[in-house]
Amino acid sequence: DDWVQFVIDRKMAYDPGKHFAYSSGVAELTGYVFQKATGRDIVEYATEHLFQPLGFQQQYWKRTPLGLADTEGGLYLRAEDLAKIGYLYLHGGMWNGQRILSEDWIKQSTAPSADTRDGGKYGFEWWLIPHGDKADDYAWAALGFGGQRLLIIPEDDLMIVLTGWNI
Repeated sequence: DDWVQFVIDRKMAYDPGKHFAYSSGVAELTGYVFQKATGRDIVEYATEHLFQPLGFQQQYWKRTPLGLADTEGGLYLRAEDLAKIGYLYLHGGMWNGQRILSEDWIKQSTAPSADTRDGGKYGFEWWLIPHGDKADDYAWAALGFGGQRLLIIPEDDLMIVLTGWNI
């Protein structure tokens, strides 16, 4: 029932920073750390600072058995609202003339922070796919549970949203 404690109790397979391994548990732990650091529920914070400013029509964020937001794969969005996140990233954090995310955060989160096992790159919850003429040109991919996808190709001012269910 305690997903956070389950992650904390897991034996470390490698020393931190020595080996890339995607972990849904780490994404869940991040939500817990956010709540502890800010004293705010991440769903309420996201609603106030992201969902409402972007005009989301409907979203659902499921919770763990102990009531923590399921940040490892429990956010359900309409395709139109997921596309708004892509638009926000394509436009450096701006939405209708209002700054929602800092431009620095956009750059940091979409820059390589780890090498993946298959030779790819990973940012902050973004898979980075080589694209373009320069070595540091990447398409940004948010790959969600069951085949949910947001692909952004900044060089082409393009984004693709997929909401198929692949389970």
